[in-house]
Amino acid sequence: MSPKKPRSIVEIHGFATRVVREARGRKVADLADALGVDRSYITHIENGTKRRVSAEFYAALCNELLVEDHRALLAVAPEREYIGKPEESAA
Repeated sequence: MSPKKPRSIVEIHGFATRVVREARGRKVADLADALGVDRSYITHIENGTKRRVSAEFYAALCNELLVEDHRALLAVAPEREYIGKPEESAA
């Protein structure tokens, strides 16, 4: 028996998920059906009681909500590198 591969976990931003879902005109039940989960799962995500989801679920959610930039629904935005050094800015 081969060892199980660890699942990647993504922290999701519930309020952003709700805003995008509503902007797309999707109902909670409709989205849940499309993703194959119970509607309470989507509700828990949107109200913040469920913050961690599998990377596979996150990708499917972004696909269903037509989100092209998969960073859009992350709870914590990835860090950006500085462009130039702070001391180089004009005073």
